[in-house]
Amino acid sequence: MGTPTFRLCLVLICCACSWTEALQEPTVPTQAPAPAHAAAAVPPAPAQWRGRNYRPHHATPTLAPTAAQHSEIKQLMTNLHDRVGILATLDEDQRHRLEVIDKKLDQLLDSNTGRMESLKAQQLNFQQRLDSFEHIQRLTRHTLDELKGETDQFLGPRQARELSYKQKNRNKMRELSRQTRDVPEQHMDLFYRTESPPTRQGTSINGTELDVASRLDALATFLVSLAYNVKETQQGVAKLLQSTNNIRRRLANRKTQTAQLAQGVPQSVAPVEEHATSCLQSYLAVNGILKLQLTPQSDAFYVPCQDDGWTVVMNRSSDDVSFERSWLDYKEGFGNIAGDFFIGLDKLHALTSSSLHELRIWMQDFENNVAVAGYDSFAISGERELYALSLLGRYQEHLHPPAGDSLSYHAGAKFSTFDSDNDNCLECSCAQRHKAGGWFNACGTSNLMGVHYSKDYQRAGETGIYWDTFQGKDYSLRRIKMLIRPIGQDEARR
Repeated sequence: MGTPTFRLCLVLICCACSWTEALQEPTVPTQAPAPAHAAAAVPPAPAQWRGRNYRPHHATPTLAPTAAQHSEIKQLMTNLHDRVGILATLDEDQRHRLEVIDKKLDQLLDSNTGRMESLKAQQLNFQQRLDSFEHIQRLTRHTLDELKGETDQFLGPRQARELSYKQKNRNKMRELSRQTRDVPEQHMDLFYRTESPPTRQGTSINGTELDVASRLDALATFLVSLAYNVKETQQGVAKLLQSTNNIRRRLANRKTQTAQLAQGVPQSVAPVEEHATSCLQSYLAVNGILKLQLTPQSDAFYVPCQDDGWTVVMNRSSDDVSFERSWLDYKEGFGNIAGDFFIGLDKLHALTSSSLHELRIWMQDFENNVAVAGYDSFAISGERELYALSLLGRYQEHLHPPAGDSLSYHAGAKFSTFDSDNDNCLECSCAQRHKAGGWFNACGTSNLMGVHYSKDYQRAGETGIYWDTFQGKDYSLRRIKMLIRPIGQDEARR
């Protein structure tokens, strides 16, 4: 019927009403007084009948309650009624609160159930992608093995071909070292002929008249030919250096194997395969793409390399790839390393934790103005620390043209995305505000992962790709690259 509190209130009200009626009811006398004539006719009782328990029967009338008692009872009833009303109100309020709590618990349960279902679906999708990648990898390996077999059938064994290529390269180097360049006779006459008078307008060489313009044309042709030959020589020297480095490494591996065999290592030990750990070993790269494996137990991955051992970890040049992505996308990396891409926070953490790196940021606006910003050390933490920008060294002022320091404000900040707010802004989400991921403080002086604007780039605002000390916050840049390089080059090469 109701709650226990409400029932208690009803019982108290009933008791109070009964008590009031009992107080207001008049009392009937136990015996009416005898008439006068009857009292005279009846003789008095004998004296012996009156014992110690005798009580005279007199009429004792009950006094009616006074007006003060009535008002006191009414006041008590009023107070009791008010308290019962308060208890009923509190009871309704508590019931309403319990209903609200039950409703919130149901909503929370439904939300958690939906999230669990979403996580299960994402896990299943990820497992399917992983299975498809493994299947593609197996097919690729099988295809490569078939191609290698067909190549060996048509062109002969691989070892024989490598020896043939090496012999051809040696022959070319011998020819280059012994060959003397045959300069045309007319060009030599132009350089060594001194008997012509200065006032003469033409010179007779091998029966032909050459004026000053012809001599200048011949000189220009000679210089172009010389520059071309110098360029070819430089390319040959670079290839020779790469070949020399490869030979040194192979000899080092052979020495290691020989030492192991001398110490009693079994003959079945597989040869040590060379693994690149940074772009300082760019001689192993193919078309600027290098396969890195930081440790023998870690997974290998591909990175684009640039001159002087720089590894490109992010490239922006168009709006083909959106950088407004989730935490999982930034964790794994996205895009095409031959175009716009981000290497991924896991790989970036593995690279910067394997050895000390320096950071360089190259940027270009829509007027083809170029600027560079560099920092002498750079590293990020792991996922447990939310990939915080744990190490950012001093700004390198000697780089030209300078872009200014617009990253030191972000030092120590955790990485944030639109679905994982880890910034230091209490009133906003910087990732949603800038439509990008990044190491936001509150919020920032640069936005390297913002939206790429090809139109209205001068009024893009804080959602664009900007560097505050280069063109300001409202200007969205055209191209940007983020590069890292190990500081200890000898250690990295080792």
